[in-house]
Amino acid sequence: ARARSGIVKKAMQHAWSGYKKYAYGKDELLPLSNGGQDNWGGMGTTLVDSLSTLWMMGMKEEFWEARDWVRDNLNFNKVQGGVSVFETTIRNLGGLLSAYDLSGDKIFLEKADDLGMRLMRAFESRTGIPYSETELFDGGRSYNTGWHSNEAVLSEIGRISISG
Repeated sequence: ARARSGIVKKAMQHAWSGYKKYAYGKDELLPLSNGGQDNWGGMGTTLVDSLSTLWMMGMKEEFWEARDWVRDNLNFNKVQGGVSVFETTIRNLGGLLSAYDLSGDKIFLEKADDLGMRLMRAFESRTGIPYSETELFDGGRSYNTGWHSNEAVLSEIGRISISG
């Protein structure tokens, strides 16, 4: 088991090194082109989603460096366009809350609170069933998108309720 855990850690170090070199602060790494893209609103989604993994694998230097990026660069008011309520809840909000739980660093709790308040507007529907997309900037709106027939997606609603 120890040998396997060492191999897994080396794989994470390799993946993180590539992300840091080619896409640091971007939502996703594009490994074939050695670039990055912001498919999830430009919130550093891979970075935020990786915080707990960095911590649990003992990659504390990388964790604290990523914390500094969160502190200095993560601004939900600058996210333009709509974001998936489901993906943002499980990856960004969950990532921030787990990082706070593991490290106790209040910057993660402050950012999670800010994001959570912005996501709440998605639940301000006639039925209380959350919209699938929301705009995080001040004054943003929430809505369902046409790719899923302008309706809520039951599996996403169920998963969000389990995550909470």
